[in-house]
Amino acid sequence: MLDRYEDEERGSRQYGRDSAPALPGDEPYRPWWRRFLPLLILGGAIAAFALLRITQPEVVPEAPEERIWTVNASTVEFADIQPELQVFGEIVPGRKVELRALVAGEILETGENFQEGGIIKADDLLVLIDPFDYEAARDEATAQLDEGRARLSEIKARAVLEGQALVSARQQLTIRQRDLSRAIRLAKGGNISQKTVDDRRLAVSQQEAAVDQRVSNVAVENSRVEQQQATISRLEVGLRRAERDLNNTRVVSPFTGFVGDVSAERGKRVSLNDKLADLTDADRLEVAFTLSDAQYGRIIAAEGNVTGRPAKVLWRVGNRQIEYDATIERVGAEISAASGGVEAFARLETKGTDTPLRPGAFVEVRLPDTRYQQVAQLPETALYESNRVYVIAEGRLEAREIEVAARTSDGILVSGNLVPGEKVLATRFAEAGPGVRVEER
Repeated sequence: MLDRYEDEERGSRQYGRDSAPALPGDEPYRPWWRRFLPLLILGGAIAAFALLRITQPEVVPEAPEERIWTVNASTVEFADIQPELQVFGEIVPGRKVELRALVAGEILETGENFQEGGIIKADDLLVLIDPFDYEAARDEATAQLDEGRARLSEIKARAVLEGQALVSARQQLTIRQRDLSRAIRLAKGGNISQKTVDDRRLAVSQQEAAVDQRVSNVAVENSRVEQQQATISRLEVGLRRAERDLNNTRVVSPFTGFVGDVSAERGKRVSLNDKLADLTDADRLEVAFTLSDAQYGRIIAAEGNVTGRPAKVLWRVGNRQIEYDATIERVGAEISAASGGVEAFARLETKGTDTPLRPGAFVEVRLPDTRYQQVAQLPETALYESNRVYVIAEGRLEAREIEVAARTSDGILVSGNLVPGEKVLATRFAEAGPGVRVEER
């Protein structure tokens, strides 16, 4: 703007009323009001700003509305409650047999269901091993036993003859002893010679030697009888062993169950103690699960023992859930250092081979916990900072200190500063605190 005024001033000097050229030392002509024009403009702006500020409408702040939280609530009800413990475990075989070959030989035949996953009944044929050598061994042992028994009969017959001969020799000795006594009496009367008496005495001595020989013969024969009887006992053992080996050529199922890990096939030659298959008892399925130290301690303190307690076993297969009844039969011999708990085993009440359950299945186990006296059950969301809940009193929250007796799959069991019938906040939100206004949904 000042540049425009200077241009006009120069123009007036050039084309104004006084068109005479300026003389040296003459000052250019400037109107006085132009010197104060910037100040006038600044003052006008300040005045306009002040006017706008004075005439600005006044905004009155409104008080904020108190927020009302819509929440869920749980009613306090005290009762004696026995919750269920929820743990997880694995199905294990209560009885599992590793079938092995008890004799060596070629497998001639296998059972119809002797295959992986096969279901067999008790006494079903599983494997037949070639019995030829074992039949021959049995027949040979039978023949040896018959020969031994015949030999025993012969020895006994000789022993009987020797016994009879001993009786006869003793009778003869008695007769000769009487004859000697008679000869001695006659010799004293001078009726016979001394030589006759000596002959009779020699006969008695010879007969006594014959009796001693017969006694020895009888003892020898009786000893032979005992020896032969011992031989027969040994042969009988050999026959029983041969019969057992022959019976072991037929491997049969000791119980009803499931076949697994099959390694025997027709035509294969097996050696002694070679593995044939595994057999799992279908009527002895168990679930193995772990109770924590706290759970185990509560049950022991209340009941004194864990065994004998009923349990429910839930097996989820896809969208289907199958439930089995079970009974805890025993606990583990050691406390697991890895899990810090006690392993327990519960036997399932199954329907033998009709059950679809198999060892290795992951299942859920539910069993009754100890009974808690006069506690209230609340949802887990009602608990704040491990020992506080909020009671809804006249539309506002009020903090209460409580004691958690136990945690269950359905929530928590609490006791403490609560009154039956009170409403406890069951919805969690960060702004929850004493005095917060809420409305029950």
